Amino acid sequence: MNLLKNFLLLLLILVGIGGCAGATDHREEYSSVAENPISNQGNVMIGADTIKLHELSSNQQRKDQFKFAFDPTVQQEIAYYKIGETVTIDFGETVYDNITILDNLLNSEGEQLYTDKEIKNVAFTKIDNTYQFKLEKHFASALNSNYEPSQTVYRGFRINAYKDDKEYPFGFVIKTDSY
Repeated sequence: MNLLKNFLLLLLILVGIGGCAGATDHREEYSSVAENPISNQGNVMIGADTIKLHELSSNQQRKDQFKFAFDPTVQQEIAYYKIGETVTIDFGETVYDNITILDNLLNSEGEQLYTDKEIKNVAFTKIDNTYQFKLEKHFASALNSNYEPSQTVYRGFRINAYKDDKEYPFGFVIKTDSY
């Protein structure tokens, strides 16, 4: 009888260990944010300019997600664009099931200025495999207590592209007029 109990206990332990190992593999397979299988892809066109989409890290905090554009070791100027310009996002040959575009106001170090409530969800039009929207004023730029009509603001756009139930985050940063 003791031998049967020991055998059942050992079998239960082995099944439990095997089940846990399988659960870990399954969790990684269906992670909500996945590493993009195609790196260095995607462009943003505004006027005559083309900006490369930056692939955002899945483990990065949202408040710091746009710091890449403010890196002092990278010699790039954040370009200014007028309100009303058409923004076109082109993923090239990669076709995503769906995307969302989020507009964030940033400080001069690339950190999110306000809470998530002030992040604007941007409406866009899909044409073939490109997405277009008009650059509009951001409502939260009026919250600045030092408001000046000619003031420019930094804006970080996060594009969440979805394919096969996985999210691929991208971003770009520009300057525009304040509200």
